[in-house]
Amino acid sequence: MLVLIRLYPKSGLNNLCAMIDSEKRNFYWRDVEPLYAIRQEGKRYISIVLDVKNIDAVKKVFLRSIGMMTSVRRTRTIPIMCPVYFPLPKGHPKGLDRFLVYLRVKPEDYKDVFEKIKHTRNTKEAFLTYMSYSFGDDDIVLSVLAKDREAATAYVKKKIETIEGVNAFDISKVVQNIRLLPKDRMKNHKDRFTSDAPAGRGGSLINKKGYERYLEEKATMTVFVRLYAKTGLAELWNEIEHGMCKFESEHVVPLYASQQENKSFITVIFESSNFEVLKDFLVNNVATMEHVRKTRTVPLVEPTYFLMPREHPSDLYRFFIPLRGDPSHYNSIRSKIIGTDFPDNVYLTYLSFSLGEDDLLLSILTESRKSAQNFATTLFDDMEGVRSYDISNQLKTMRLAPKLRWKQHQKRFMSSFDISHKEDFDTAYDWTDDFKTWAAMTGAFVGELDD
Repeated sequence: MLVLIRLYPKSGLNNLCAMIDSEKRNFYWRDVEPLYAIRQEGKRYISIVLDVKNIDAVKKVFLRSIGMMTSVRRTRTIPIMCPVYFPLPKGHPKGLDRFLVYLRVKPEDYKDVFEKIKHTRNTKEAFLTYMSYSFGDDDIVLSVLAKDREAATAYVKKKIETIEGVNAFDISKVVQNIRLLPKDRMKNHKDRFTSDAPAGRGGSLINKKGYERYLEEKATMTVFVRLYAKTGLAELWNEIEHGMCKFESEHVVPLYASQQENKSFITVIFESSNFEVLKDFLVNNVATMEHVRKTRTVPLVEPTYFLMPREHPSDLYRFFIPLRGDPSHYNSIRSKIIGTDFPDNVYLTYLSFSLGEDDLLLSILTESRKSAQNFATTLFDDMEGVRSYDISNQLKTMRLAPKLRWKQHQKRFMSSFDISHKEDFDTAYDWTDDFKTWAAMTGAFVGELDD
């Protein structure tokens, strides 16, 4: 599967580009194949596209190496889905510039917009050479070769922006492109996704078997999908509660949904066999949801669940703490959190690396917002490598997967210490059949449950 990692430098982009170019021979690891690095006009990051066997390889190998890059301030990882490369038509102009176009699209129109772009003809001065879904900051990414900026912009405005469902676009010129693979290996990569005809001419993939093998790659992962409401969160919550379970399949399982205070979205956590399967869910199933305005996907790496001790208070509330940190300290921050001697009234229940706008996510249970704030202040204010953090109460949490399926997922990512010392923990607490206890854990006020 393909991912794009954005590297934000501490100082100048020139130094980071020079470092990547000089060190590219060292960018080869097991299960990770770097393809190319791109610097764009007006962007404060360098993008590196990777072909990875599983999402954990990004953290275990590539991010560890990024941590050694002293010039990198922060990172962001974005999934790439359904990539297509288009050849240039014969007799095309020479000396063309490359532009990247980022589209924001209505969820109900994801599939239609993608297909219409694929069948849109080039102009005499602008040529579509690549497209993919990318549910990070945007929804669809295009690469266009054009005579100049005016030609590229005219192509997008006349051919792409007019497609129903396209809400907005951003366009930027590629000012530096560093190939990280030898030509023969780059060809092997592209052959799986290359059309046999230029865009708009009804071509088909030249290596259908290679693409089918790509679609069948098993890379089980956990992801957050943030669903933003068209109107109110109450209507969206109701739709998720009564309709999300019907989307479960062998390859995509909605595990649970949560709503945080002061957020305009509801988060649904999924287990998916790979990004392409998740893409099918987003473009086919989300399109049927009446109250979803947009989606954003956040891959998680090394999620870990922690059990509650057998003796614990009954009136606990869940708080969510996203952290942003220095890449060189990602691993040490995680180790320090796990190794912390937690206060008697605070319990760690979940911890994961987050390859989105945040770097680590943790969930705690405690008695009040004040105790959550005291815990975070004490632990994170002076922790080396932590740049910032937020705290939000989980207003609602709802299990979407059947209890057995949830337990299977939880067991797969359970802390090894907790598994080895199960007799010391309350294994039933997190999704107990006792409604009052479960409701209190998810943010309800116990005294109001009988109303």
